Amino acid sequence: MESSGIASGVGSRLQRAIDAGRSVITAELAVPATVAHELIIERVRGLLRPQIVAVNITDGLRGRPALSPIAAAAILTHADLGVEPIVQLVARSRARNALIADLLGASALGVRNLLCMTGDVPVSSADIQDVDVFTLIELARGFPADFGVELLGRAEPFCVGAAWSPFAPEPASEIGRLVRKQAAGAQFVQTQPMFDARAFVAAIDRIPGSLADLPLIVGLAPVRSCDHARRLEAIPGIVIPARLLAILEGASDDADACERYWAYLDEELDWLARNARLAGFHLMPIGHSKRGIRQTSSFDRLYVAATKALAMTSPISEDVAPPRGVLAGIQPELAQPWATSSLNTTR
Repeated sequence: MESSGIASGVGSRLQRAIDAGRSVITAELAVPATVAHELIIERVRGLLRPQIVAVNITDGLRGRPALSPIAAAAILTHADLGVEPIVQLVARSRARNALIADLLGASALGVRNLLCMTGDVPVSSADIQDVDVFTLIELARGFPADFGVELLGRAEPFCVGAAWSPFAPEPASEIGRLVRKQAAGAQFVQTQPMFDARAFVAAIDRIPGSLADLPLIVGLAPVRSCDHARRLEAIPGIVIPARLLAILEGASDDADACERYWAYLDEELDWLARNARLAGFHLMPIGHSKRGIRQTSSFDRLYVAATKALAMTSPISEDVAPPRGVLAGIQPELAQPWATSSLNTTR
């Protein structure tokens, strides 16, 4: 066996794109409580699009038990679908040794991308708080050093991301946390869903200059109706602007509300692309429903809006292997992402 060390690999496609300053599109899969490989593969297939480079695999969403995100990521990797997993790894409810075991297991199974988070309060389980998110980021970025054990074999480094809630009730505290995450080694940031471009840019303007080069991947989510928007607003970190609520309230029915939202989102992203430097978009299909093959899903609408906005800014990553079976256009049978709410409320 080889002694402890880091392999000299080229890293993940996600990391190469970020390092090169190219825009990326990622998506999010809410992993259920399942042991069925085919279910994970089917749901990931529903998220495959030509310019999506990676798929987030949630970890204990809303504090509920679910399939291990590392196991789900291994299923995705071994299925060779042409898209990389980003494992969401939460510090909450795990002791330090358990987190080290997770990092070792993730590396052994081919995971190269992590999103380190605090995590939601667990349901029907002890709330262990041995390691905070800042220490978790340090562990992941320093992997495999400083574990206190001799590593047998050589490990590829992780591409480590963090989460940011730009619309948190205490923005100064949230920015302070973001500064600490970057100092701990975060290489990119994914945000909560953005529904107000001007407020988002105002939040960016409050970020210290020392974080100017930290890539921000902006969260996007669909809205089905005014009632749906109000329910989303109850989730910590999400703010629905009054002007969007007014637009939705004027809709004649839910179908009209959807169309009004997509027109609104296009305008917001157009303004955002002209007024902010974007590293990409993270598509979060919150509670979307199944669609018939002749209908366009909410996920496809998000994808089209994201690609259109990024076309106005920096080049989209060229280092993306086309997903297996996905042509240049969007295949109707793949327009059914079948996921549920994909929001961790504690970022």
